[in-house]
Amino acid sequence: MASSPFSSAMEEKRYDVFLSFRGEDTRNGFATDLFQALRDKQILTFMDHRLKRGDEIAPTLWKTIDESTISVVIFSENYATSTWYLDELVHILDCKKRNGQIVMPIFYGIDPSIVRRQEGSYKGAFAELEERFKDRMEKVLQWRAALTQAANLWRLFAIQERMEKIENLLDIECSTDVRIIGIWGMGGIGKTTLASAVFQKFAYSHFEGRSYVRDVRQQYETEGPNKLRMKLLTQLFNDENALISMDTPLVGSPFIQDRLRRKKVLIVLDDVDSSVQLEALVEGYHQLAPGSRILVTSRNKRVLKKVADEIYKVEKLNTIESLKLFHLHAFGRNSYPTEYYETLSKRVASYADGNPLALKVLGSFLHSKSEEEWESALEKLRRVPNNDILKVLRISYVGLDDEGIKNIFLNIACFFDEPFTREYAESILDGGDSSAKIGISVLIDKSLLEISHKENYFRMHDLIRQMGWSVVSDEHREPGNRSRLFDANDVCHVLEKNTGTASIEGILLNMSKMKRDLKMSSAAFSKMCNLQFLKIYCDNIDSNKFKIYLPRGLEALVSNELRYFRWDFYPLESLPSDFTPENLVELILCRSLLKQLENHVVKSLPKLKKMDLSNSKLLTRIADLSQAPNLESINLEGCTSLFYVLSSLQNLHKLTHLNLKGCNNLIELAEISGRRGHLDIVQTLSKNICHLNFTLLNSFITGLVTNFSLCSSSLNISRNFPMNLTSLNLSETAIEVVPSSICCLAHLRTLDLICCKKLKSLSTSICKLKSLRLMNLGGCSNLEEFPEFLEPMEDLTAIVLDGTAIKKLPQSIENLIGLKYLYMGGCKEIEYLPKSLCGLSRLCLLNLGGCSKLQKLPPCPLGLKVLNVNHCEGLKLIEEVPPNLTHFDARRCTSLETMSSQTNKSYPMCISQRILDITQVLFEIGS
Repeated sequence: MASSPFSSAMEEKRYDVFLSFRGEDTRNGFATDLFQALRDKQILTFMDHRLKRGDEIAPTLWKTIDESTISVVIFSENYATSTWYLDELVHILDCKKRNGQIVMPIFYGIDPSIVRRQEGSYKGAFAELEERFKDRMEKVLQWRAALTQAANLWRLFAIQERMEKIENLLDIECSTDVRIIGIWGMGGIGKTTLASAVFQKFAYSHFEGRSYVRDVRQQYETEGPNKLRMKLLTQLFNDENALISMDTPLVGSPFIQDRLRRKKVLIVLDDVDSSVQLEALVEGYHQLAPGSRILVTSRNKRVLKKVADEIYKVEKLNTIESLKLFHLHAFGRNSYPTEYYETLSKRVASYADGNPLALKVLGSFLHSKSEEEWESALEKLRRVPNNDILKVLRISYVGLDDEGIKNIFLNIACFFDEPFTREYAESILDGGDSSAKIGISVLIDKSLLEISHKENYFRMHDLIRQMGWSVVSDEHREPGNRSRLFDANDVCHVLEKNTGTASIEGILLNMSKMKRDLKMSSAAFSKMCNLQFLKIYCDNIDSNKFKIYLPRGLEALVSNELRYFRWDFYPLESLPSDFTPENLVELILCRSLLKQLENHVVKSLPKLKKMDLSNSKLLTRIADLSQAPNLESINLEGCTSLFYVLSSLQNLHKLTHLNLKGCNNLIELAEISGRRGHLDIVQTLSKNICHLNFTLLNSFITGLVTNFSLCSSSLNISRNFPMNLTSLNLSETAIEVVPSSICCLAHLRTLDLICCKKLKSLSTSICKLKSLRLMNLGGCSNLEEFPEFLEPMEDLTAIVLDGTAIKKLPQSIENLIGLKYLYMGGCKEIEYLPKSLCGLSRLCLLNLGGCSKLQKLPPCPLGLKVLNVNHCEGLKLIEEVPPNLTHFDARRCTSLETMSSQTNKSYPMCISQRILDITQVLFEIGS
């Protein structure tokens, strides 16, 4: 019998998601919305529109489930009344067991516990099923087990996943050793919750003795070590009278050790914050019976490092987990927020930034409150943090014994609002005694700093930051007497009324938060002799409605301690005459009205590392910078009036970044170098420089490249360019040819030639740039030829040719053995690709979208993941699409006639991305 179209479609297609639901409950509402939302996300989803309840389940449906990556099961009130859906669930769970299929349960208007225990409507449904199947009770038991298993897959707040990681570290089944595991993280992150869950799960089933000591830090301070030890040992021996006669029940004493050696025990010590506490409680722990385990929770990693075999860091909740936890406390288990409340919920989740304590406290606080009360509370939270949360977090700050480390913490909390590198923080915060290096390590170990998602960067959790603000605000009622000012209203008050004092060490003013123009007193900084940080900036230029005025100028910046000075839109033509910042590390005066950077400012800058005067349109000259020997970065982008700057740059041996983009008047620098014609800027630069940006210097670059094209050894790149150059940006210049001598830049990693409209060719010597990783030629509309690659290039991973006039790629492209990304979107002249393309074994992305003349796509590398031939109207043949694609876009290929048979299938995204997309969809439609 011939297959129906329905059967054929199911056999041919592989789905990202199989949607299992009881149609009568959800088909015309939630399930349909979910199906459409998933399809909108380009998640290939199977939804059974055709088969009706009562029909025999076709084998093709089992096959569809088997070949789906993820099954989403929607449990509703009447789900258990149908054997159809129960059988479907059994098969889904069997797929999970056999081939690791992902199963995502959703509970639509019903509590998971009802499904797990078959209570409520499920109890009545199973009463009928037991009557119907009284001769096949094994079937009923199978359905019950499936419901329980599926409901158990649902875990609020990812506690199960975190527990499993701790259980793996504990390795409870191993009975040959004694093991201590540390659970580490910031206050409120869930350390106690995890330790309690592990204790409850294993304490009575796997151990002969057990003890859970809560709040060790607090109990140790209030009750002393002896009483705390007594409590621990009494619980372990389950005998309140055995140790009464002992004055000092040392855990390490022979009497105690002898008893403990006979007993496999589980000990949890919650909230330990010093090594002294730990030693008092588990001294001689290695003498415990083999198989014994000790769990220690702490905010202080250093405490754990001394004794723990492994340390588990408790990660913050992700967005989905945060919303689940918050919903539970704000709306209850069986209620779902309206669209508006859901929007507000996301704001709360963002504020809490994955901290469970904050989510619980705020959820309980907002429970049953009106929308207006929610709005008011959220607005207040931006200014005044919740006190219950602060009290928990402040414990970590109080536990910092060193005042210097407390100051480092407060400086980071008040002034480091973006992720930062350790090197950067140390350069700004260090007073010359390595205190910042030590302090940052302590803050990390104390969970007051965390590693950012960006590699080698650190950040401070927003709640920890707000706790730091509260510490500063509590210093004094009058803002001018506090150590740091960061609230826009407070800063404006102090600067306008001239109420600042020597107490002030730092000022941060976000001009976007100003509510009116600020007319500063000319003596606003005259009393701030200890000022170290001054940051007046604008994080949103479009919303910056108000300005700062200095009608009488600025009398003084008297502090010699100033390390960081940033003032966007600086309103004066010069800096104060007494400004001699010998400790300054960064000087940032973007979009200023400065006309000159005078001698008195630059004459003594021994610690200066960064100078950014970008877009200071009136700036004409910068004095001799030779007294700033540690300068690493200069940004003069957009200084359109600047003509004098470069005479001393050859003395800046640490300079690595120079940005002269848009400094068109630098062409007049010929007199400075004593040369005729175009100034050869590169010959005056330090040989250590590694980033050059000459974007838009059209006339200068034209002359420079003309010189390069000559056969004069005196103009060879190897002599004129700094040899450590790793980044060269010549974008939007009038360059016509990249010379062969570019091969001398042996360390070059990034070459940007974006939108060089006159560029026609590249030298074949480019293959000698063995360190090159990125070559960006996007928008070079006259580039017709791409060079031969005569030698292998292992490091070149990305080439951008979007919008070029290239007609073909060379066969030698196979020598780009490290190439992973090839972008050729909008290359309207290219007609074919070489067969050697398939030799690029590491290529994972090929973008040919809009290559309208391309007629044939040869076999692609087997490892290719993403292929885009969208809008290739002339494409007629795709010889062979590789089997590992995760994304294939061939829309609007109006001439396409042939694809190899093995390519005729769907291409789902990776599983993890699909799960992320699905969970996001669930919240978007208000699940």
